[in-house]
Amino acid sequence: MTGSTMQGQQAAAPADGHRLLGGIADRLRREDDVNRRVVNLVPSENRLSPLASLPLRYDFYNRYFFNARLAEEEWNFRGGQGVGDVEVTVGIPTLARLAGGALVNVRPVSGMSAMFLVLMAFGGEPGDTVVSIDPAAGGHYATTSVIHRLGRRPVTVGQRGGTVDDERLRAVLREHRPALVYLDLQNSLAEIDVAGVVRSVREVSPRTRVHADVSHTLGLVLGGAHRNPLDVGADTVGGSTDKTFPGPQKGVLFTRDPELADLIARTQFETISSHHFAETLSLCLAAAEFELFGADYAAQVVDNARVLGAELLTHGFEVVVGTDDITDCHQVWVDTGPETDPMRFAAGLAAAGVRVNVIPDLPGFDGRPALRLGSAELTFEGARAESMSDLVQIFDLVRRGRVDEAGARRVALRENLGEPFFLRHDHADGHGR
Repeated sequence: MTGSTMQGQQAAAPADGHRLLGGIADRLRREDDVNRRVVNLVPSENRLSPLASLPLRYDFYNRYFFNARLAEEEWNFRGGQGVGDVEVTVGIPTLARLAGGALVNVRPVSGMSAMFLVLMAFGGEPGDTVVSIDPAAGGHYATTSVIHRLGRRPVTVGQRGGTVDDERLRAVLREHRPALVYLDLQNSLAEIDVAGVVRSVREVSPRTRVHADVSHTLGLVLGGAHRNPLDVGADTVGGSTDKTFPGPQKGVLFTRDPELADLIARTQFETISSHHFAETLSLCLAAAEFELFGADYAAQVVDNARVLGAELLTHGFEVVVGTDDITDCHQVWVDTGPETDPMRFAAGLAAAGVRVNVIPDLPGFDGRPALRLGSAELTFEGARAESMSDLVQIFDLVRRGRVDEAGARRVALRENLGEPFFLRHDHADGHGR
């Protein structure tokens, strides 16, 4: 090969390469320190506890682990042999208990990976129909495209206030007899009514399977603040583990049907090789901590979101009232109005050390950008209702252009957080709490 296609490959390393790499290492350390001092209200993110972050520092990051059993003679890849039991005998049983006695698959490497796996396992044959939630009504932006790329026919249904448009759903079920209904509610202030969907599916198209993608609300489900879709008839449940669930960027799937669990496992074997062993160990430790703190944490996440919404309303912010209590989950939506550019307001908050989402496609906004706030991460770090009140004071100061004062209030807010919903140290003995 010659010409421009080879120039990048032939380029020599810069003479000051050592200095360059040292500078990058210093930047990473500085930014990590910054990230630990800000207030993060992005609802699709959370923080790892010291214990759950431990595996990411060690050699397990580069190792494979395939052994469902731990027999000495069955090891082909031994890099995970010394700690593989953490996944098999600690993490998976803990997740199973949290999900009410479910069968668990921890092989997906992300929420999208779990989505692909479910669609390939249960989406039928090429040309079959898969139903999902319309992105304009809060469904995930990528689901219909993924369904189409896998050779299935995507059909969407709307929802409002967590209730799927039942008339439309039943019409689709009668016409298409879909292989799968994939409930992928991403942007919502209300808990999705899985029971209603299951009821319609069982009455109209009994062979259709129902999967609930609870990526955003997994922590609320496993913590008992939301109903477990398996308890109301969903065939499978899953999603990402780094939003309301305070784990690593991974995916997990649950079912109570051994045949479906086997189909997931067989499909996964051909589609996911490395399941990112270090992240899986991190998930296992996060689950073990969650079993100690998760119920109180999940309830506090919802309480904090409601207080945040109510306090913002009191201070004159245009908050979307999505339920009787403003919100039933971790999300709070704010319309900055025609006189305030949401990106500029978000930049002001960032300058004060508060990070928020600006989203252009929330339901009901007709494409206008709005703030999508989340209470999960700050709650995980110890925020209670009084922290939410302090947070609204910061929003008000930024709105009035007093960014430096807002930054000082943010420092004080962090210094006055309560007990976190995790063990303070790397060890699970509780010392230092």
